[in-house]
Amino acid sequence: MSYFKNTSLQILLCFSMLCGYPQTQENSSNQKILGKLASYTMKHSPEKVYLHTDKHIYTNGETIWYKAYLVDGILHKPSSKSGVIHVELWDEKDTLIVRQKLASDRRGAEGSIVIPTNLKTGTLLIRAYTRFMLNERKPNPFQKEILVFQQEFGALGNAGMGIETKFQDGDSSSVRIFKKITPIVKFYPEGGDLVSGLGSVLGIKAVDQEGSGLVLQGTIQDTTGLTVGFFNTYDAGLGKVTFTPEPGMSYQATVSFFGDQYHFPLPKALSKGYILNIRNNGDHLILKVVTNLQSDLQGTFLVGHFRGDTFFERLGKAEDRNTYSVKLNTNRLANGIAHFTLFDIHGKPVCERLVFIDHPQNEVKMDIVSNSEIYGKREKVSLDISTLDASGIVLKSDFSLSVVTGSNQLPHRMADTNIKSWLLLNSDLGNSVEDASYFFEDNSRERKYVLDALMLTHGWRRFTWKDFLGEADSSRPTYRPEKVEANIVSGYTALTKNPNIRKPAKVLFRIPSLNILEQKYTDNHGNFSFGPYNLDAGEEIYLEIVESDLKTRKKKEEVSVYLDSEGPSPPIERPKRIPVKRNPQDRDSINTDTQQRIWGVKDYLTMAYQKKSSEFELDPLVTQLEEVEVIEKKRTEIEEIAAATLHGNAQRRIIPDSEGTAGKTVKDLIRESVSSPTFSLLYLNGSEVSPLSFGYVLNMDASEILYIDVLRGFEATIYGPRAHNGVIVIATKSLLSKGKTANDTPEYEKNLLSGFHVRREFFSPDYSFKSPEHKRPDFRTTLLWIPNLSIKSAERIPIEFYTGDYTGSFVVKVEGLTRDGRAFVGQKIFEVQN
Repeated sequence: MSYFKNTSLQILLCFSMLCGYPQTQENSSNQKILGKLASYTMKHSPEKVYLHTDKHIYTNGETIWYKAYLVDGILHKPSSKSGVIHVELWDEKDTLIVRQKLASDRRGAEGSIVIPTNLKTGTLLIRAYTRFMLNERKPNPFQKEILVFQQEFGALGNAGMGIETKFQDGDSSSVRIFKKITPIVKFYPEGGDLVSGLGSVLGIKAVDQEGSGLVLQGTIQDTTGLTVGFFNTYDAGLGKVTFTPEPGMSYQATVSFFGDQYHFPLPKALSKGYILNIRNNGDHLILKVVTNLQSDLQGTFLVGHFRGDTFFERLGKAEDRNTYSVKLNTNRLANGIAHFTLFDIHGKPVCERLVFIDHPQNEVKMDIVSNSEIYGKREKVSLDISTLDASGIVLKSDFSLSVVTGSNQLPHRMADTNIKSWLLLNSDLGNSVEDASYFFEDNSRERKYVLDALMLTHGWRRFTWKDFLGEADSSRPTYRPEKVEANIVSGYTALTKNPNIRKPAKVLFRIPSLNILEQKYTDNHGNFSFGPYNLDAGEEIYLEIVESDLKTRKKKEEVSVYLDSEGPSPPIERPKRIPVKRNPQDRDSINTDTQQRIWGVKDYLTMAYQKKSSEFELDPLVTQLEEVEVIEKKRTEIEEIAAATLHGNAQRRIIPDSEGTAGKTVKDLIRESVSSPTFSLLYLNGSEVSPLSFGYVLNMDASEILYIDVLRGFEATIYGPRAHNGVIVIATKSLLSKGKTANDTPEYEKNLLSGFHVRREFFSPDYSFKSPEHKRPDFRTTLLWIPNLSIKSAERIPIEFYTGDYTGSFVVKVEGLTRDGRAFVGQKIFEVQN
């Protein structure tokens, strides 16, 4: 495995290195370094996960459509380790909202999350990881902040409700102008240390109290007050300055900011040591090693690697004396962060430098061609898509695509992320880069300068050399890669009120969709296990107590089923994500010949509200009644519970006779009361039951049932078009407990295991024919979502879809990977007019 793009070139370069420096073979420390890196690459390489979501912002009740890319952490090709991806959605208070488990194939996995309707306006955190990633010293799961705005039905003016100052568009300097800004300037010597008498580069980062980058100027003075250098910081508060410290002298930087002067000490220079200087000229690097030690550079060892995969090695020779330089062409390397480390003669790391390789020949061009730039309402859009290298040759690739309204844009001060910025920057820098996508928006010299300054000021590592070169055996990771096959369901039985008190019992195990029904006794400590089973189709699993010594006693002594933990998840860390300050006119600019208007958050919220309102108001099956005050007699417990359902009290209600339910099931109760019962929807305690679980619910013991409502005709229409064959609504006696309502989670679901997430199909209407459904307004804000597209030959990928009833700008967004591991993004804009 190598990060060289061509294996033959790799062999040729390595051969020339070994021939030129035969002493490499003689140094056991050097061989240990190379051996550890080779073992890491071949056996213990990390994994990375990235999620492409269809939009930037959402409102409550909307669906987050996403594609999960699972890749090898070194080569960025599909990972052959894990087969399971975990996806989580957390609220602002770090409360878990949704957890999903996805079965991954070569192209990753896809899924969707419906945002709860009761969710308040705020910033959610969506993240994804594999269990194998937990083996890292500091796990770095993918994470992305998502803005969600709560909308309630009412006047149209409510559409933008919840937009707070921190989410408003535009520069927020007007909000912060009354607060004094105090600059904080830090200096980072290239390679790690300043050395007296040796010229070096200092990376600079200037921020305010909130961590936002500052553009400023400063000077460097020695202890005599003499100015020996000048510096500037640019976007993100990043900059560089070349500086030579003199022996016995200390230095400070002076910054003038809004009329005040601030002083910051520079790192103290070592009297003796090494300097590693690297100049990045795009198509090649100049590596320069210097020392002022009497032992010179003979026996030192310089290694270059991509995330552990070695691509360069150079042994110091006697003729090098105290300095040498090497020119390294980058056209043979893929883009990304290269690590260069200099080891002394004893194998101790003494200098380290990060360099971002960004050769023009490595770029992937997304060619998105549409049959027009302007469309009418409900008109067909045709796209042809291809991925090309710098020479115009088609690259095999896999990607995902969304088409969303141009109004779905992040507020000006919110940072974005994409597959390129995540895989090439943040995933390798501990998710610590503010607005990483900024560094890939253009290829200007200014942007490359700031990117190199970023390499100087960020030192996060997946491993430290001290630990990496230690003798600890790393061949047996704590967390093995999860596989889809051979799922074992295990757990224990214990008191409901005190899980620490284990109680043996007989446990029933059901997988209705696979017609699996097993039961077994636990051991004396309450332990049980079932399986292995292949659960890759999203099956639901049910566990319940069938027999226990305490089952007939008081409720406080009942026994429950407890599942063994599937393993820990990474700790939640929310790094401060303040973006680079852009010119508002330049943000999210898209090259196109069409004049367009990219709207803001308020515009999107108005559109989203209009879509929800039309779906509610224009549904012919929904009858809206004006509010009236009703005075009635006090209702029974059953009527109180039924009042929480959509339909209220039903005409056909089955209330089991407590003395006549022995040996009966729910199915028996229904058949005894209703001749030829048919239904298309089944609800249990307010929750819709999956068709795969109908069998389990209908075979529940009749003694557990409070009432059953059988709805047909007009009564069933309140549940929507899918209720055409009728609805059966079941309430269990567990709802009589204090605080319960018909919308609470039913008791049996406490012991329900979710299988793998079942993907949903994104609906996109076809207006090429007439249909009664087409009479309804089409206010979609996401016109198209396709998670799995592939280019395998020179033929373009044709894509067709229809616009809706909204006018304005729409953006085609593409993210993906070539088969050789190159990340790419692409976008195109078109207009919809009346």
